[in-house]
Amino acid sequence: MRLSGTVWFVIVFGFLTSLLFAADITGKWTGKSEEGPEWLFNFKSEGSKVTGTMVGGDGKDRPINDGKLDGDAISFAVNSEWQGQPIKLVMKGKVSGDEIQLRVDTDDGAWGTDLVLKRSST
Repeated sequence: MRLSGTVWFVIVFGFLTSLLFAADITGKWTGKSEEGPEWLFNFKSEGSKVTGTMVGGDGKDRPINDGKLDGDAISFAVNSEWQGQPIKLVMKGKVSGDEIQLRVDTDDGAWGTDLVLKRSST
């Protein structure tokens, strides 16, 4: 019986510790893709939930959907436009301090690029 109590404690402690050490990405982040255009994100993180906006090439704020932060892993989606057509961008990456390595793909897999985002001080 004592062993099961210890195992339960370790599981709960591990879960709570992972919540405490989840990355805080709240703020403005910028970066360039392989093709060169600049990307701008305004993130807000609360625990494992990520919200905010991506500023599109047209200057419009586009809401972040389905945002998740699990330790250093981040994922979210943004509904955007390309040449007047609606597209969904699916993003997955890794947070490391003031840097996010991010993979951006269209949901149909027709296009993708890698970004390195840096936390902006402005």
